[in-house]
Amino acid sequence: MNDIRVQDYIGVIYRKKWIVVLSFFLVFGISLYYAISTPSIFLSSATIRVDARSLKSQKGGPTVVQNMAQPIEYYDRIFKTNIFRQEVIDSLKADTEVWLIAQRENIDLAEFLKYNLELEADVVQTFFKITAYGPDAMLTYQIARISSRLFEKRINEIESESNTEGDTYLAEKLDLIRNKLGEINTQIQQFSREHGIFPTDETLSGRQGFIGIQSKLDEIQIKRELTQTKLRRYYQRREEILGQQNVKTRNPDLDQALKEIRNLAVSTDSLEEMKRKLTASLGQTHASVIEVNKQIRDLQTREQEINVQINTVAPVNENQQLPALQTKIVDAEQALFELSTDAEYYEQKFNETTSEGSENITNELELQRLMYAKSLLETNHDALIKLQEEEHFQRATQSGGVKMIDPASLPNAPIPSTVPKKIMFGAIIGLCLGLGSAFFLEYMDSSLKTSEDVTQFLEIPLIGEIPQIKDDKTSKPGLWNILSFKQVKKEETYNPRLIAHFSPKEPIPEAYRNVRTSLQYTFVEDPLKCIVISSPNASEGKSLTTSNLAIGFAQSGKKIVIVDTDLRRPVIHKIFDVAKEPGITEVLTGQVSLQDALKPTFVENLFILPAGHSTPNPGELISSQRMDTVLEELKQQADLILMDSPPVIAAIDAAILGTKTQGILLVFNMDETKREAAQFCIEQIRRAGGKVIGGLLNNIDVDRRYGYYYSYRYYYRYKYYSRYYYGEDKEKKEKNV
Repeated sequence: MNDIRVQDYIGVIYRKKWIVVLSFFLVFGISLYYAISTPSIFLSSATIRVDARSLKSQKGGPTVVQNMAQPIEYYDRIFKTNIFRQEVIDSLKADTEVWLIAQRENIDLAEFLKYNLELEADVVQTFFKITAYGPDAMLTYQIARISSRLFEKRINEIESESNTEGDTYLAEKLDLIRNKLGEINTQIQQFSREHGIFPTDETLSGRQGFIGIQSKLDEIQIKRELTQTKLRRYYQRREEILGQQNVKTRNPDLDQALKEIRNLAVSTDSLEEMKRKLTASLGQTHASVIEVNKQIRDLQTREQEINVQINTVAPVNENQQLPALQTKIVDAEQALFELSTDAEYYEQKFNETTSEGSENITNELELQRLMYAKSLLETNHDALIKLQEEEHFQRATQSGGVKMIDPASLPNAPIPSTVPKKIMFGAIIGLCLGLGSAFFLEYMDSSLKTSEDVTQFLEIPLIGEIPQIKDDKTSKPGLWNILSFKQVKKEETYNPRLIAHFSPKEPIPEAYRNVRTSLQYTFVEDPLKCIVISSPNASEGKSLTTSNLAIGFAQSGKKIVIVDTDLRRPVIHKIFDVAKEPGITEVLTGQVSLQDALKPTFVENLFILPAGHSTPNPGELISSQRMDTVLEELKQQADLILMDSPPVIAAIDAAILGTKTQGILLVFNMDETKREAAQFCIEQIRRAGGKVIGGLLNNIDVDRRYGYYYSYRYYYRYKYYSRYYYGEDKEKKEKNV
């Protein structure tokens, strides 16, 4: 595994510096524009307190008890209701100044309030803050002021509605008792006229045992109704408290239990009304009345079971009223159960007693029952009046609800600007995005970039590195050629790139001389005579590399022959400006001799054997026995044979030539040749039985790549010393002497 160095990271950043710079300035520019163009924001807030305080009498006198406010979710839900928001919008539109500001700033108040008006809990419990944001100080102030005032009003209205429901329930019960009193008075008068018995008649003094049973039944019935009324009120109050607490917890089981309690209450009221009508017409001892009583007791039993379930699934107590209320419910349920049991007992005794009496006694007792029922209804009426007065007293002594603690104020200045933070944040994001993109592209790029890629990934020796030949030595299409659509031929760019046109003191010839030296040391035991120069793909510089390497060997005094075996797309004859025919094709087919096909060049000791005319079967000619014979003849006449072959992946010719020579030197174009293609090329050569001498990294842009400056610093140092000893600096030195 290759160790990653800091220089590797710096190299990636240097190679992708324009991506990093572009990303940085793009995001930085957007952030700068956003920060500068964002208008100033004003803030105005109002602090309110939401709680409930009530006076309760205890043994030591009146005591103030504070009830906890509801959770923030409860008030936030009210704050976001359409009713409240629309009321705020209507109030803002009614304010002419606010309306003009909204028109000037092109603000839709409905959309604006969604994102610029919020309710949040304060650090102190039961304290809440209503905050408004806006581009105008007056608009922001009016939104905060109006919304806080309306929110205070809305919460108080909700609490008032809850109290009104309790008043309505008590009023309904009072009306019911008053109706019963009117009905029983009518029954007494009608009964007295029909039977000639009046409440003051002395005959009513007899049969006290029977009257006592009947009176007891009536008393129990009145107490049951009163207890049921109180219990229903307790249920309603507990449902309000648990419903508010359940806003936060949202317990489905609790919702279902509360819903069933309400349904049972409705059913019980219906049965009570039915019982009242049946009792008035049939009497309390009739079988239908007894059956209705049984159904009512069954519903009450079911209510008690559900109450046990509610106590089980109810959330953790957050209201100090709930424990006391729960105690009252348990006591009332127990009292109701005992009254129902007593009623069953006295109904049985009543039936036994009436079966023994006469009709007169029955009439007398019935009148007595009606009179006693009247007195009990009057007592029940007085008790409900007292309960209603207590409710009013408790409400009058409360100081809860919403209270304004700190009203909204007109902001004097906008919120402190965050422009520097936004700009810094944009710069950091832009830099991170650029670096991330650079490393991502580097990760996705599988091209060969460094000498380590050749030696470690491909596992072949690195023979040398050739810098990019700058355009000042080559023909460039000028502006006139571009405008006139004049095409520069590719071969016109080859010849100026030959090292014969460079000064020996320049880095490019020195690089090829280093490659020449590396090849000579590679073949120390087996002298270098004949090698193939190829590449994985086309346009990677193999032909130019072959030509310059041949020139380098020729300048050292050796006789060099370049054989152009790229019979499909020959280039060597264009580089050296010699005739293409006759060439290797004519020699292999026996049309001309080897001596007639060899062509001298403008470089001393360098000869060219061009490709010759095109042939439909170049692979057969390359692999023929005649090719071996021609190579042997060339070895006798030249010191070194360099064969320019087609790309390895494009044709099998290079792999075949590798078996006939000392090996293949592969040319890789930096940042262009993919590692996968190079690996496949090497495997194909080895499968054919050839030898890979090594790799040559071509077209290195020294100025653009951070890491390679250090690899090529000796070129510029060489150039400097060459100038000193061989050029202008030497002449200056001699003059000074």
